[in-house]
Parts: sequence; C-alpha cells; structure tokens
Amino acid sequence: MSMDLAPGGVVPHIRSIIPSLLPAERAVAEVFLERPADIVEMSSQQVADAAGASRASVVRTCQSLGFGGYQQLRVLLARDAARALPTQERSADGPFAIVTETFAHVGESIAAMTALLTAEDVTRAVSTLAGAESIVVIGNGLSAALAADTDARMRSLGLRSHAPTDSIAQQVAVRLLTDRDVALIISGSGATSASTKAAQAAGERGATVVSVTSFARSTLAAASDIALVVGMRDLSFQRELAVTSRIPHVILLEGLMAALTDALGDRASAAMAATLEVISGNLGE
Repeated sequence: MSMDLAPGGVVPHIRSIIPSLLPAERAVAEVFLERPADIVEMSSQQVADAAGASRASVVRTCQSLGFGGYQQLRVLLARDAARALPTQERSADGPFAIVTETFAHVGESIAAMTALLTAEDVTRAVSTLAGAESIVVIGNGLSAALAADTDARMRSLGLRSHAPTDSIAQQVAVRLLTDRDVALIISGSGATSASTKAAQAAGERGATVVSVTSFARSTLAAASDIALVVGMRDLSFQRELAVTSRIPHVILLEGLMAALTDALGDRASAAMAATLEVISGNLGE
C-alpha cells in the first residue's frame, strides 16, 4: 500500500484515522501525533517503547494508517517538517492575548484544514448539490447552527433545501428522498447517532449523501458517498466531541456556497436578486 498525501497532510491524515484504530495501534499513533518532528530520527523500537507497545504494533499501525511501512511514514514526516514554518511561542496573558492567540492558531491551521480535501470530492459535491432536485441539510448538537445557516444560504441561491431541527423530523425527511435528491450532513465527530442514522437512511433511499466532518474513518464518513474532511491542526477526537470550534466547517461551507453560486450561474443570480429585494423591503430607515 502506498500513500499519496499532499505536503503537510501526514499529521492531519493520522488524526482523522486514529479513532478507528485498535488500542495498541492508537497508542502508537498518539506518539506519531505528539512527536512528529522526533519520529524522523527515531527507530521503530524507540517508537514502540514510547507507546508501550511492540515493534510489530508499530508496523501494523503504519499499515492501518495506509502507509507502506514505518520508513515511508518517516520520509513523509521529514518532508513535512522541512516545510513547517517556526511557530513563535505565545503566552495567554489576559483576554486580549487569548483572543489574538485564537486568531493566530486558526491562521497556523489553514494548511491542516485543507490537507485531506481533494479536487475530485469538492467538484463532485458541488455538482451534486447544484443538480439536486431537493436537499435535506442535517446538523445536530454543535453543528445544528451550521446546518440552519447552510440551508438558508442554499435557498437564497434558488435551491430547494430544508433543514429540519428535530431528530424525528430529520429521519422522516430523509426517508422521503429519492435518487434525485441529496442529504448534506454536518457532524464534526462523525459519530452523532441522529446524524449517522439520517445518512444511512438517506443512502437506503438512493439519495446522494454528502458529509462535512473532521474524521475520515467515522461512521458518518463510511455512510457517505462524498465525505469532505476538514479539521484544526491539533484536533483530537475527545476535543471535537466537546469544545472544538466549527471554524474549519464554516470556512468549507462558505467555500461550497461560493462554488455553488458560480456553478448555478444565472439561476443563482436571479434567486439572489429576489432575496435582496425582500431584504431591502424589510430594512428600517
């Protein structure tokens, strides 16, 4: 097996796969994530010792992650390390420092956010959404607001879209889809039960399932026809479940809306003009 990852993509790739690994493999993968710069100089036995695992576990972990072996992983990490820009250490000293650190962290994470996106998947997603007869947008928990916003944005482009907020209503909505329709499902963890059930049900109806998630081997990604995987640089599965921001997903969805506007052409222009006319008629003096 051989990996063809874009420069800067090794660590995001490992991070997206790690939730699906066995415990021993996960321990090894955590070493890869915690010490990527050191791995270049470490033997497989040193990695095994650091992970409390066997040398064979290191090899199996590399294979489970999709690499040909430990040596290939080391070479790719060395390549990425050569590209990395030094990061100035900052100390969070009060609210202003914390806020500005957050902006800096997002800027430093941009390459990692897009490392797992492919031109083929993005193009297919935009083409599928643009050609859909109807679209159901689903997001639960921290992703609910994104689903509502995306739904509103797509309707303003002239697409037939709706975003039920109740999980039962979501289940009903996807069961009414056909092979001419699309289910767009947003879930950072890719493990939210209501969202994954909706994806599976939509697939059973023949609808195309497009997902936005942070983990490539999540239940949601497995149930999707097109999985768009984006995440922050230091994303962990536990952090994603609890507090990780929606910034990568917001940016991705913003980009998809721009691409859809371009793909829909005059249809989008006419719909946007109608939307602006309504908005202007409801603005105060």
